[in-house]
Amino acid sequence: MKESRTTWLIAGVLLGMVVAYYCPTEPAYAGTASSGDKFAMCTVPVAPGAGLGATSEAVFILDNVTGRLLGAIYTTQAGKFSQFLSRNLAQDFKVTDNAQYVMVSGTANIKAGAGVTPASGALYVGELNSGIVAMYGFPFDRSGRPFQGALIPVDTFNWRGSVN
Repeated sequence: MKESRTTWLIAGVLLGMVVAYYCPTEPAYAGTASSGDKFAMCTVPVAPGAGLGATSEAVFILDNVTGRLLGAIYTTQAGKFSQFLSRNLAQDFKVTDNAQYVMVSGTANIKAGAGVTPASGALYVGELNSGIVAMYGFPFDRSGRPFQGALIPVDTFNWRGSVN
C-alpha cells in the first residue's frame, strides 16, 4: 500500500510539472486603490520594461478637501520618486463645495503626442455632484530624468445624464 501511494504521488508530481511546462502562462496585473473620507490613493501601471524598472507603477493621491490630484513615478535609475504629476480636479469638474470623488485605475492604449510617451495606465475619476466621470492619462520619461507634468484629460462622460 505504501509503494502504491508513493507511486501515485510521484505520478501526480510529474503530471503537474508537465502541465505547468506546456500550458502558457499569463502575467497577473492588479491595480490597487484605497480611500477614506479626506483622501484616496491608487496605483497605476506606467509601462512594463520602460527603463523605470521591470514593471513600473505610479502612485496617485486624491485630496478630497482641495480637489487636487497628485502623482509620482518611482524610477530605479534615481532610486527615488523623480517624476511628478498634478491636476486640479475642482476646476475640471467645476465643483467647489462638498465635492465627492472616487478614483480607480486601469490600463489604456492612449495615443502618443509629439515627443510624449504615454503610460500604459489611466486614472478614472468620478464626482458625485457633477455626475461626471473623467479619464486621465499621463506621460513619463523613459530615461528616468526628473520632470513635472500635468495629468492629461482624455475624455469624460456624464453618468447621471442621458446615455446614447
